Amino acid sequence: MILKTIIWNIRSVITQKAFHRVHMLHRHHMFFLIALMEHFQHVSKLHQYKRRIHMTYANSNFNGKIWFFVNENIEVDNLENTDQ
Repeated sequence: MILKTIIWNIRSVITQKAFHRVHMLHRHHMFFLIALMEHFQHVSKLHQYKRRIHMTYANSNFNGKIWFFVNENIEVDNLENTDQ
Protein backbone atom coordinates (compact mmCIF):
# COMPACT_ATOMS: atom_id res chain seq x y z
CA MET A 1 0.00 0.00 0.00
CA ILE A 2 1.30 3.45 -0.95
CA LEU A 3 0.45 6.38 1.30
CA LYS A 4 0.65 9.54 -0.78
CA THR A 5 2.03 12.45 1.22
CA ILE A 6 2.95 16.05 0.54
CA ILE A 7 5.14 18.08 2.91
CA TRP A 8 5.41 21.69 1.82
CA ASN A 9 7.22 24.71 3.26
CA ILE A 10 4.43 26.83 1.86
CA ARG A 11 5.57 30.26 3.13
CA SER A 12 2.01 31.62 3.46
CA VAL A 13 -1.16 29.89 2.41
CA ILE A 14 -2.96 33.11 1.46
CA THR A 15 -0.55 34.56 -1.12
CA GLN A 16 -0.13 33.57 -4.74
CA LYS A 17 -3.02 31.13 -4.50
CA ALA A 18 -0.82 28.68 -2.58
CA PHE A 19 -3.68 27.01 -0.75
CA HIS A 20 -5.60 26.71 -4.00
CA ARG A 21 -2.61 24.73 -5.35
CA VAL A 22 -2.68 22.48 -2.28
CA HIS A 23 -6.38 21.87 -2.82
CA MET A 24 -5.95 21.11 -6.54
CA LEU A 25 -2.99 18.79 -5.88
CA HIS A 26 -5.00 16.96 -3.25
CA ARG A 27 -7.97 16.55 -5.59
CA HIS A 28 -5.67 15.10 -8.24
CA HIS A 29 -3.49 12.85 -6.05
CA MET A 30 -5.76 12.12 -3.06
CA PHE A 31 -3.05 12.49 -0.41
CA PHE A 32 -3.15 10.48 2.80
CA LEU A 33 -1.24 13.19 4.67
CA ILE A 34 -0.60 16.87 3.96
CA ALA A 35 1.89 18.83 6.09
CA LEU A 36 2.22 22.59 5.69
CA MET A 37 5.06 24.53 7.29
CA GLU A 38 5.41 28.30 7.74
CA HIS A 39 1.90 29.02 6.55
CA PHE A 40 1.73 32.38 8.38
CA GLN A 41 -1.79 31.76 9.65
CA HIS A 42 -3.05 31.60 13.22
CA VAL A 43 -3.71 28.09 14.48
CA SER A 44 -7.38 29.02 14.96
CA LYS A 45 -7.74 28.78 11.14
CA LEU A 46 -6.57 25.14 11.09
CA HIS A 47 -10.01 23.51 11.06
CA GLN A 48 -11.29 25.97 8.48
CA TYR A 49 -8.54 24.80 6.11
CA LYS A 50 -9.24 21.17 7.04
CA ARG A 51 -12.82 21.56 5.86
CA ARG A 52 -11.74 23.30 2.65
CA ILE A 53 -9.56 20.36 1.59
CA HIS A 54 -11.99 17.72 2.89
CA MET A 55 -9.63 16.00 5.31
CA THR A 56 -10.90 14.15 8.37
CA TYR A 57 -8.24 15.12 10.93
CA ALA A 58 -6.00 18.15 11.48
CA ASN A 59 -3.49 19.12 14.13
CA SER A 60 -0.45 21.33 14.60
CA ASN A 61 2.83 21.33 16.43
CA PHE A 62 3.27 23.06 19.78
CA ASN A 63 3.68 26.60 18.43
CA GLY A 64 1.30 26.20 15.47
CA LYS A 65 3.92 26.62 12.74
CA ILE A 66 3.52 23.14 11.29
CA TRP A 67 0.07 21.91 10.37
CA PHE A 68 -0.79 18.41 9.28
CA PHE A 69 -3.97 17.04 7.80
CA VAL A 70 -4.81 13.34 7.56
CA ASN A 71 -7.47 11.73 5.42
CA GLU A 72 -7.98 8.63 7.58
CA ASN A 73 -8.31 7.86 11.23
CA ILE A 74 -4.86 6.96 12.49
CA GLU A 75 -3.27 6.87 15.89
CA VAL A 76 -0.80 9.71 16.41
CA ASP A 77 1.75 9.79 19.21
CA ASN A 78 3.41 13.08 20.09
CA LEU A 79 7.04 12.17 20.70
CA GLU A 80 8.35 15.63 21.47
CA ASN A 81 7.17 19.25 21.50
CA THR A 82 9.79 21.73 20.33
CA ASP A 83 9.68 25.15 18.71
CA GLN A 84 10.40 23.55 15.34
